[in-house]
Amino acid sequence: MLLQYDIPITVADAARHFQLGETTTRKLLATANVRPVAHNPQRYAWADIWQLEGAAYVSAELAIEFQKPLLKPAEVAFLYFKHLSPRTITDRAKKGRLPGILLGSDWRFRERDMRAAAIHG
Repeated sequence: MLLQYDIPITVADAARHFQLGETTTRKLLATANVRPVAHNPQRYAWADIWQLEGAAYVSAELAIEFQKPLLKPAEVAFLYFKHLSPRTITDRAKKGRLPGILLGSDWRFRERDMRAAAIHG
């Protein structure tokens, strides 16, 4: 039985996940040397996407959480840190004070990480 995270995703799916355009996503995948696992259309393994995000291994229990679209700094500020600006969110990620994912020059954040950071301050 195939699990949801075993099903390869298209570039459009990856772009929605990253909250980036398809062209930017294609460049990001090519730069990171992520190879498609299927063609026509090209499809990529979730494990390769998560490795690009810095997650070496994602358990089956966390797969659904890791498949959710990443958040932009403005969304993080609005949802979890109303007292901070998006620029401050990005600055904290650059300094390692908030867990973030650098995709090219764009910062993205996992919802579960931001929930935990908001709870633990």
